[in-house]
Amino acid sequence: MKKYWNKYTRSGLIILVGVLLALAAFSINNNMISEQVHTKKIIVAKGDIAPYEEITKDKLDYRDVVISAVPADAVLDPGEINFGDAFASQYGFLQGMAIRKEYITTAANSVLGTAVGLKEGKLHIGIKTDLAMSAGGEVKPGVLVNVNAFIRDEATGQTKTIIDNELKGLRVVGCLNSEGTIPDPSAGNSLIPAVVVLEVTEEQGKKLTEYQEKGKVYLLPSGTEPPIK
Repeated sequence: MKKYWNKYTRSGLIILVGVLLALAAFSINNNMISEQVHTKKIIVAKGDIAPYEEITKDKLDYRDVVISAVPADAVLDPGEINFGDAFASQYGFLQGMAIRKEYITTAANSVLGTAVGLKEGKLHIGIKTDLAMSAGGEVKPGVLVNVNAFIRDEATGQTKTIIDNELKGLRVVGCLNSEGTIPDPSAGNSLIPAVVVLEVTEEQGKKLTEYQEKGKVYLLPSGTEPPIK
């Protein structure tokens, strides 16, 4: 092996290493230049989006941004946003700012609770329930329910069941057990619901309040809310 190791091979090796280093430096430099010149289309805020404000399609726009300035969690396509349940976090977005997944939250995860997702004219009401009155625990957020009320007249002792057409297709937005936590098998807490939160109008809320005070309210799952496109 020594006979091949001489001043010529040493010179050749040095030249080869130098060429490889030069190529590596060229490649790195070329990539850096490319990131400063080439752009990527991302979604940005069309105007200021306040903290906890709902994010809708009309509040967004596209913008070409140099690759080096694109955040790793930037939203590239509207399909990545669950419109109808997408809200700015406590930071909000300034006009022209990249919409980042890290700064998007849902009504359930918002520090302000599900109330941030309320539309005009809508309210939340808690319904006392148990395993039987919630269809065996099948009443969960996102499910639509019809309400049946079982009323007892304290004066006469007579009972009646009320099926109110105005209390059909109500959206469930929350469910808690007696511990005030979300029923979760993996968490080891109680799986029996104690309170179900419904989204209602003022008139529906009035009726549900009356029915609860006079008797029991049964929640019958009737489907799920359609996805918002």
